[in-house]
Amino acid sequence: MRRWVLALALCSAAALAQEKIDPRVSGIVGRVDADRMQATVAKLVSFGTRHTLSDTRSETRGIGAARRWLVSQFEALTKAPGSRLQAFDDRFTAPPGRRIPAPVEIWNVGAVLPGTDPGRAKQAIVMTGHYDSMPTDVMDPAADAPGADDDASGTSMILELARAFAQERPAVTIYFVAVAGEEQGLVGSQHLAERLKSEGVDVLAMTSVDIVGSSAGQNGVRDSATVRVFAEGVPAVESDQQKRLREATGGENDGAAREWARYLARTAASYVPDLQVRVMLRRDRIARGSDHMSFARVGFPAAVLRESTEDYHREHQTPRTENGVEYGDVLSHFDARYAARVCRVLGAGTAVLAFAPLAPRAVTLAGAVSPDTILRWQLPGDPRIADVVLYRRSADGVRWERATSLGKVDHVTLPGIIPDDFFFAVATADAQGNESLPQPPQELGR
Repeated sequence: MRRWVLALALCSAAALAQEKIDPRVSGIVGRVDADRMQATVAKLVSFGTRHTLSDTRSETRGIGAARRWLVSQFEALTKAPGSRLQAFDDRFTAPPGRRIPAPVEIWNVGAVLPGTDPGRAKQAIVMTGHYDSMPTDVMDPAADAPGADDDASGTSMILELARAFAQERPAVTIYFVAVAGEEQGLVGSQHLAERLKSEGVDVLAMTSVDIVGSSAGQNGVRDSATVRVFAEGVPAVESDQQKRLREATGGENDGAAREWARYLARTAASYVPDLQVRVMLRRDRIARGSDHMSFARVGFPAAVLRESTEDYHREHQTPRTENGVEYGDVLSHFDARYAARVCRVLGAGTAVLAFAPLAPRAVTLAGAVSPDTILRWQLPGDPRIADVVLYRRSADGVRWERATSLGKVDHVTLPGIIPDDFFFAVATADAQGNESLPQPPQELGR
């Protein structure tokens, strides 16, 4: 067996950005239009309220008018010249619950871009923004709840990315879905996650885009240079075998959701260099949540994008002025230029992963009680695999510090690298440099 010896140079986080640039990904990123996103948010705000329990018959106010408009927008994208998009519809009746006093019909609407690799027909990437909104009283469906930032901003990104991807031919399927019922307890996304699970869809990565449209915080800070991505480390669903491996290796920071967050940060460094992605080592903000949690509950890796700084006077507030303080999630609080850069971050990460080859399988870490690290893996039969990339970081680090191209190999030996002192992961890459999600060791060996 050939022995591979590596000399790894320390890299900064920026140096771990993808070296090769895929023009397909650049094209998707370049199609994101801030003015169009501004128009989408303005239209959604114009419905007055999009409360899940609000009017469904009016053509101008309430969630019924909003969802019919969204359906028309997605359907128009499916009929555009050259579009490969297919309309997606997930309607159901939610039973009474803590925030739902009587059965209510929920519409999750969007589009699906089918994958082109027959061998990966069940693999998918999912993104959601919730189009429902709420006033100060979550049970008041009549009050004004414009919901510009929370979450017309995220919904505008879903619609914009569906447009940007419409003619592309990714290897795996991409779902662009505007969900409802988020403010009433994540009911729309929970139904969507359970549906995809029951249909045997293998979700590689899911992103909730929620409160991503403002660069001005309540604390007076204005930050349009960063965005946060929150992701759990330990999966919400974990088998006994996975738990034992995590405890043996200390892999609390290497769950698939956390890896997706790091992936978004790396791809952004290449394709959206004017916006830094901060990987937040939490499932979400303290005592708060979003639709990614629904996907995590059924075992899918999921993260949530959040603006860098929030104004809580603007969230979950009926528009008003009290003691000189303005409340309400109004259109003037939406920053389309900032939101467009966040949109490009998600577009870049989604595109790179969607174009990337199958990930390595059965990654095995060996070398315990040894001064050398040995890693082995199985390469799937994907003809697009041109390279294998080894990621490494110190055991006291949280981000990958080194990345090395190995060539198309299925093992590596690192002499003098004690496995106790480092974490490792392995990814495949195609000729354009598009990488799979890095896979940490899934087995321990000799």
